[in-house]
Amino acid sequence: MTGTTAHREKGLSSRGLFLFLAVAAALLIIAAYANSLHNEFHFDDSHVIVNNAYIRSLRNIPSFFTDAHAFSSLPQNSTYRPLVSLSFAIDYAAGRGLDPVAFHVSQIGLLIAVWAMLIPFYRRVLDLAAPAPVNRLLALVAATLFAVHTANTETMNFISCRSELISALGLLGAFFLIQRSPVARRYHLYLLPIALGALAKAPVVVFAPLLMCYVFLFSEPARSWHLAIRATLPSLVTGVLLLLFLNSMNAKEWTPGGGSALHYALTQPFVWLHYARLFLLPAGLTADTDWTLFEHWYDTRAIAGFVFVIVLVAVIRRLSKTRQTTPIAFGLAWFGIALVPTSSFFPLAEVANEHRIFFPYIGLTPAAVYGAYMATRSLAQRARNAASSELPDQRIDPTTGRARASSRRVEIAAAMLLVIIIVAHAIGTHVRNKVWRTEESLWKDTAEKSPENGRALMNFGLTQMEQGKYAVAKSYFERAQLRTPAYSTLQINLGIVDGALGLHDAAEGHFREALRLKDDADGHLYYGRWLSQNGRGPEAVAHVARALVLAPGSAPVRSLMMRLDAARGALAPLRDLARESLMIDPRDAEAQAYGSGRAPFRAATDDYAGWFNDGIARTSRGDDLDAAISYRQALRFSPRSSDALNNLGYSLGRLGFRNEARESLMRALSARPDFPLAEHNLRWVESLK
Repeated sequence: MTGTTAHREKGLSSRGLFLFLAVAAALLIIAAYANSLHNEFHFDDSHVIVNNAYIRSLRNIPSFFTDAHAFSSLPQNSTYRPLVSLSFAIDYAAGRGLDPVAFHVSQIGLLIAVWAMLIPFYRRVLDLAAPAPVNRLLALVAATLFAVHTANTETMNFISCRSELISALGLLGAFFLIQRSPVARRYHLYLLPIALGALAKAPVVVFAPLLMCYVFLFSEPARSWHLAIRATLPSLVTGVLLLLFLNSMNAKEWTPGGGSALHYALTQPFVWLHYARLFLLPAGLTADTDWTLFEHWYDTRAIAGFVFVIVLVAVIRRLSKTRQTTPIAFGLAWFGIALVPTSSFFPLAEVANEHRIFFPYIGLTPAAVYGAYMATRSLAQRARNAASSELPDQRIDPTTGRARASSRRVEIAAAMLLVIIIVAHAIGTHVRNKVWRTEESLWKDTAEKSPENGRALMNFGLTQMEQGKYAVAKSYFERAQLRTPAYSTLQINLGIVDGALGLHDAAEGHFREALRLKDDADGHLYYGRWLSQNGRGPEAVAHVARALVLAPGSAPVRSLMMRLDAARGALAPLRDLARESLMIDPRDAEAQAYGSGRAPFRAATDDYAGWFNDGIARTSRGDDLDAAISYRQALRFSPRSSDALNNLGYSLGRLGFRNEARESLMRALSARPDFPLAEHNLRWVESLK
């Protein structure tokens, strides 16, 4: 490096300028994600956040660390991630409910924390290869590019992917202690952040192989695999123990949802190639691909993937031989190692997911930035040599000479290109956030980009069903069924839409098929809800009770069970369930109301007339479940009201609670023997099957 270049790098890397650029970079990151604050919850957020009763109270913090069921309302998805649940509980409390703003603010805050930790980490890696003042700027550039990279929008908008952010902080914290603290290295204190990060996501245990590469590539004075393995041994042992502990803490019902391990392994090298392509050109991003597993090793895509992995390993090996290129080798090695837990031999439900690239891109980004810097220096040197060769007999002034000017133009062009790339990614992120704005916008985009994805078609159909467009919804559900006929959730939704369209036999067939495919809480919950709406209350109670056993942390299941108990007058089970619900969430207004003998909704006036008229209004709308609750509230003010008893009996009869309806109608006739309407309703109830 020439004296003028060193001087220039020192000036560009001055503390004041660096702080200014760092603040500008932080503001750019915030601006890139500013329009995501009101984006809705998506995917697993439904059972991890929206329907999860445990995150609704901070008093459940101990449960997060002792019971994996507190992570999700669905037992089959209840993996052990207590720090993630803790962060959601804090967001729920801060937002006073399911306010997406609170959750997205935390998401952005965690990204800023990751960005801030990446800067010293990257700089140290670069300094170990070739100490230079410019390394601080290169580290800032790499960290900022990573933070605004458009491919990371899934991790940022899919709130459940917070596990990626927290585990990344744990791993970077470990490297920070290794790089900065001899005491932490001597006493292995760097393992503490790894243990904490593992409480957010298990793949953080890949720290051991990452550390092995780090020690081998940057060890002084000479490289030694023996030294690297010995230095990594405590991390390796800790990683294995953590993995065993985490697996033991998962709910016994938890399943990874994968298929054939062989076919998954055949497919993943091509997925690696796909992830590398997304880094270079994040076009065609989709929230849920329609990819399927490769059946044969000779599939051209599989061969392309194998070639990519072989080339990647060869490039890493070649670059590791030269001291100045070791940061690139380390970054590429990080990319591959970080993909192993999700994209190798351990089959997961989805072939590819864009949030899986968050952790690998931590290595790929500095490799690309430093590689671009070295290429720029090489081009600048060639420009200087070319300019010097034109005037071999003249002395060139270092401050005004042609060689310096040529070199300077190359460097300025490279810097401008890099700024353009970072700003382009920030703009791309801002645009991509709009796709994640609502469920409808997300699944419309996904269904268009992944037309063979049955789940995407189903989820877009769901957004249409929520708007009352039942025929449109059904058309998407039927298209999805052609692609995923054995999908229990799709069968549930087909049952719901057929029920809304009045196709009752078809609806029940779909609900039963869903339970045949999968005996889970959602199947029983929605079948139970449909049964209660179609005059089969006792069957509904049985199914919702089964759902409560399968998913005790599901708020919707608890809500429907309490409504059924309140309507049929099962006061003892209602009080017990309300009390249990309040132990999970003391602010549960519905449970508070039921526990004190009140309805969870209000009438125009809190007296007999108010509740009786409220019941009539609900009866006219066909809302027999809540109508029965209103009539019971009216009877609190006038226990012998023949009108309220008659209407209650009618509502219970429509719900299918024949015995309870008979009892109420007989009480009405006891209070008023000459009541023809009550006599008619009693005969009708007696005729019910």
